[in-house]
Amino acid sequence: MTPRGVELIAQSDGKQSQQSLVIVDWGAPLGAIRRRFQDTARAEFRKQRKRLGVLSAEQENAIETLLMTTVNKVSHRAVTQMRRLIETIG
Repeated sequence: MTPRGVELIAQSDGKQSQQSLVIVDWGAPLGAIRRRFQDTARAEFRKQRKRLGVLSAEQENAIETLLMTTVNKVSHRAVTQMRRLIETIG
């Protein structure tokens, strides 16, 4: 089983005992979850931006980098756990 996919084997009904292989690629949905976390962090930054007062472009970039680094670390754990769960059901 690959880390980006899950292989499921299903047997057909009736007298036939044929098996078919269904491959589900979980890479895209898990990547979408991470992007959703990032989008949420960016939206919150925009929402709270006024409270931070005057910032230079460099300071704003530093804050966004901090946010994205934090989101990536947190979402990495969540996505890794989801991958492990998916692998166990395969």
